[in-house]
Amino acid sequence: MPETNLTDYGNATRWSVSPDFTAKVFAGIGVDRYTRAGSALGTVCVAWNAAGVSAIRLASDEHGFEVWYADRFGRRVVPAIEDDPISSAARAKLHGEDVDVPVDLRDCSPFEQRVLHKAAEIGRGSARPYAWVARELGTPDATRAVGNALGRNPVPLLIPCHRVIRADSSAGGYVFGTDAKRELLEHEGLDFGALESVARRGFRFIACDVGYFCLPTCGNVATHVDEPGYRGLRTAEEAHACGLVPCKMCRPIAA
Repeated sequence: MPETNLTDYGNATRWSVSPDFTAKVFAGIGVDRYTRAGSALGTVCVAWNAAGVSAIRLASDEHGFEVWYADRFGRRVVPAIEDDPISSAARAKLHGEDVDVPVDLRDCSPFEQRVLHKAAEIGRGSARPYAWVARELGTPDATRAVGNALGRNPVPLLIPCHRVIRADSSAGGYVFGTDAKRELLEHEGLDFGALESVARRGFRFIACDVGYFCLPTCGNVATHVDEPGYRGLRTAEEAHACGLVPCKMCRPIAA
């Protein structure tokens, strides 16, 4: 009988396991997975499970990420052997592609989930004040609670909590630091120089000659404040007196 090479035998009999099967196995035993991925802020750890992406943090220390994850969520996370559709979608989103990525927010309170879903509505190149989020949710006195909820965002970059800033148009706090928040917003097209100039002049809104008024953080409208067809406004009453209607995109009267 010919001598059997165990390595060749193992290779010949190895089963090919699909990513979907792997995901189901890990979900069944209650273990989340994580991998490293590139982002606008550098390499991050991305954790996920069958429900969606559960966490994103800077990937400076993988052991530290595992310890943080267990402390935050009360369950283990282990290095992934391979990607699956969820982690692949997360990679694409972090690289700037416009794709849908499921997220797992079950460890957030109902209020935190509402805040994060509202933040997810803010488009690239724009920002909104914390008070805007609070009023949009029907809780105008909960500005501080909104800030706390954003600070607990488990999936920054996927849910763009960095697009919620202070009423004076300064960046405000962020899980990765204020400098990183400002860098992200400037990379997306927000002009802080123009915003700071508008704020110094006491303008809360920008009027457009097509009949509506916006928040200064609605796209790059602040950069046009001194151009023909645009002007700064100090109050909503001033806007209404001019016959202007609120922008349907930024809904300024909620700010």
